[in-house]
Amino acid sequence: MEKIYGMIDLHLHLDGSLSVDSVRKLAALQNMEIPQEEDALRRMLQVREGCRDLNEYLEKFAFPCSLMQTKEGIAGAVQHLEAELAEAGMLYAELRFAPQQHTEKGLTQREVVAAAISGMGRSGLRSNLILCCMRGTDNREKNLETIHVAKEFLHKGVAAADLAGAEALFPTEGFGELFALARELGVPYTIHAGEAAGPESIGWALEFGTKRVGHGVRALEDEAMVKRLAAEGITLELCPTSNLHTSMFDSYEEYPLRKLMEAGVRVTVNTDNMAVSGTTVSAELKHLQEALQLTEQELRLLAETAAEASFADAETKEWMKTEIAKRFA
Repeated sequence: MEKIYGMIDLHLHLDGSLSVDSVRKLAALQNMEIPQEEDALRRMLQVREGCRDLNEYLEKFAFPCSLMQTKEGIAGAVQHLEAELAEAGMLYAELRFAPQQHTEKGLTQREVVAAAISGMGRSGLRSNLILCCMRGTDNREKNLETIHVAKEFLHKGVAAADLAGAEALFPTEGFGELFALARELGVPYTIHAGEAAGPESIGWALEFGTKRVGHGVRALEDEAMVKRLAAEGITLELCPTSNLHTSMFDSYEEYPLRKLMEAGVRVTVNTDNMAVSGTTVSAELKHLQEALQLTEQELRLLAETAAEASFADAETKEWMKTEIAKRFA
């Protein structure tokens, strides 16, 4: 079964997925002093066991973001991550990040995104960027700018927009203006919902017109919501290990992947943050296969669903489906 693991990642935060090796290279590139010991760096990047909640989990983003405040740092981060994904046998990935969080040294959001695009495609991995708006109360203009930048670079490396951040502190319902603008400009989007907040957050994401939901596992608290997700063909971007780290579930055995699949909900398996959670798509699928006794047919369905739900163009989707068929042959 090894050959089928780790083909597509649709929910992968760039700043939460920098490896120790990548961090060293980025620091050297920018003449930044950082600890050199692997254990010390890993502690700075990876969440500790016993993480209390999403807010504590999000604290791990400050350090990697500090390495991505220059054009060279941003391009290098994308290049290194794509090379690692390609080496692992990945077919396709959607790398998401918030441009507004990389402007501390004077870059504009447009320059940030252009730098990220310049780092793409050097490893042969097929990929796209998703630009995240951030939950908050004082960054409305920055969020609107992110949507406009997404439109400018749409189909030129950028495939979609997103809303990320502290969901429980800043409810989804307060961000309708962003997605009204995205619809007006023709920018596709996904929305983080149903992670730190409950089914009502998912409901607002659906009202805003999303066809993909980041996480979404708390839909299970509302049977009607589960039925709606299935009926409307909404795809959930599940991130099991991340959800364990934020104390949503205690074990892979109780992770609701199969419950959602049996209810007819379209689901995909992703990493969320490779470094923060210390995981890969292969590891995610292995954990779930062992805990839930996933069949080869179910694993193939997960891969095919990811290909279809991706923001890739039609040609890339068909290529992914062909490659998936080969790996399951």
